[in-house]
Amino acid sequence: MQAWSRRLLPVLALVVAVGCTPAAPTPSPLPSFRCTPEAGGAEFDCSQAQYDEMVAKDALYAEAEAVYRKFLAEDTRIMRAGGVAEPTEVILETTSGAFLEDVMTLYRSLSENKSVAEGDDPVLRVFQRAPGRTKTGSVVSVTTCVDSTGLQFLRDGEAVGPGLIALDENYFGLVDGQIRIIGADGKLVNEC
Repeated sequence: MQAWSRRLLPVLALVVAVGCTPAAPTPSPLPSFRCTPEAGGAEFDCSQAQYDEMVAKDALYAEAEAVYRKFLAEDTRIMRAGGVAEPTEVILETTSGAFLEDVMTLYRSLSENKSVAEGDDPVLRVFQRAPGRTKTGSVVSVTTCVDSTGLQFLRDGEAVGPGLIALDENYFGLVDGQIRIIGADGKLVNEC
């Protein structure tokens, strides 16, 4: 064997040995989840459990907003009709408990006083999550501001006053597996 081939033989053996060594498996990256705080804000890394909890809470808020908008449309319809003596199907689908009792008191009063609302529909100007605020049985809470100044209330055809602007803290609970408005604390304000 020639001298150059004897020197090359150890190098070839090393190349063959390195080439035949199985590569170490590349570890699969762990799935990364990004969460957003319930009140909004910057995303952060989170666990799958935290992510799943966030998705479930987001679904509750989305359902609460749909329920609130459905209630507001029915509330407007009932005020334009001059109230009702018994809850409508939509009122029963969207409200429960103390909130149901409160709105029915208002609707019965409108009916008894022969009062109706005319004019522009109320405008939902604010629908904002209110994490951490609860009432017995609530699963989510939101702040709403509804501008009803486009309405005019009439009694026996005579104007008795304009609609107002209401800022409410609304509480939603699960009733028979469905989100419903179960309570509200509110006040009248000059603007939303």
